[in-house]
Amino acid sequence: MDRIKSSFSIKNLENISGIKAHTIRIWEKRYNLLSPERTQTNIRRYSLDSLRKLLNITLLYNHGFKISKIAGYDESDIPQLVRNVALKSNSEEISINALKLSMVNFDTGLFDLTFKELIQKKDFEFIYMNVFAVLMRELGILWQTNAISPSHEHFITNLIKQKIHVQTEIVQFNRDYHPNNPCFVLFLPENEIHELSILFLIN
Repeated sequence: MDRIKSSFSIKNLENISGIKAHTIRIWEKRYNLLSPERTQTNIRRYSLDSLRKLLNITLLYNHGFKISKIAGYDESDIPQLVRNVALKSNSEEISINALKLSMVNFDTGLFDLTFKELIQKKDFEFIYMNVFAVLMRELGILWQTNAISPSHEHFITNLIKQKIHVQTEIVQFNRDYHPNNPCFVLFLPENEIHELSILFLIN
């Protein structure tokens, strides 16, 4: 497995969470929500635990929780509260943030629970186009800015592939085969290795 990224700049946190660096600094100072380490040149560096905590806080904040209220929670209670909020929400943005959190934590359980809640409300085409595709576009930016490691990308991509394969089997099982149906050949551009969209089209 590729080396897991464990140290993040405040710009990395901004890119992953969507919370502006200025706001993160205010939350640090006013509510002591994060405690970054400092380099010899006084530059903030954040641990993986800090990133996890910020993603949790962001999910609650985007769901209408006041930051002062979040700061008052016992830190050990926040992850379960986040799971409950993520799984009950109808917002694709909340679901995407939950999937980001599952990626950072390498939490297959949260990924599966989030997907289960989505598939109970929406069909797979909607989930792919409005959640998975949006998430992968965001991960592309995070990859380019070195905000996530290859391990994170591989983890989430493989989980999405698994869901596509399962849905493909369901469709094929329920589809009538006709020998005169048109046949299509799908292929990736040269040097392109990410086949998620091709797999989805086959579905």
